[in-house]
Amino acid sequence: MSNRMKRGCGSALLVTSLCLFMGCGTTTSSRTERTVARDPVTSEVVVEEETTVTEQEVDSCDGILSCTVDFAGDVIAFPFRLVGGLFKAIF
Repeated sequence: MSNRMKRGCGSALLVTSLCLFMGCGTTTSSRTERTVARDPVTSEVVVEEETTVTEQEVDSCDGILSCTVDFAGDVIAFPFRLVGGLFKAIF
């Protein structure tokens, strides 16, 4: 194999691995809200209500150009995020 071919295969492998690490674009968050009402005279709980709220956010692109630019930005930002994560782990 020539040196040029090895570099090309290495670059393709790097880009593919970056694509795999990006994951899906869905974020789900859940929180529980609890409401308690007390009787002012006896301080007993009159009404107790517990509600679970689940929010799901889908990160999708609007078009081919915006998806390409978004992907290129993620690829460029990946090494900086990696170094930032290392600094966060150390300090």
